[in-house]
Amino acid sequence: MLVLLTGGCAGGDSNATETVTVTRPTTVTVTETTTHTTTSVPSSGTLPVDAFNARAESVDEPWERDLAKLTDEFLALREQESGSRSLQASSGGDSATASLVIDGLGDDSVRARSYQLTFTRREDGTWRIDSARWAQRCQPRRGHQSFSPEPCL
Repeated sequence: MLVLLTGGCAGGDSNATETVTVTRPTTVTVTETTTHTTTSVPSSGTLPVDAFNARAESVDEPWERDLAKLTDEFLALREQESGSRSLQASSGGDSATASLVIDGLGDDSVRARSYQLTFTRREDGTWRIDSARWAQRCQPRRGHQSFSPEPCL
């Protein structure tokens, strides 16, 4: 007799799936995959950077040397946050900033999101994120029209 069980769960700011495969009635293998994105953002407007910086220090990837690619890697935006993107990055010596605005979001309340990041160059030429902030602009008649971490209606 072969039995296949599957289940799924989600909570907080992650999506989780669980697959259970039964190869014999007495053997069960469980695999769980969790994906974190910035879609669930803190109400303070400040995004945590420590865990990402620790991960970046443990790898040697091309995106660590490119401000645009580093910004994309850090934010890991979902498809729902697709729209008209405008990225402005500037660097001077060992410091840099990046500003990403995504306008025309497919959301009935939020029209646009803005992300502001500051960086410091490490000795090996890679960038470290010092701070990251986010804000949003609401759709017309759905709340504030300036960028703010305040919720939209």
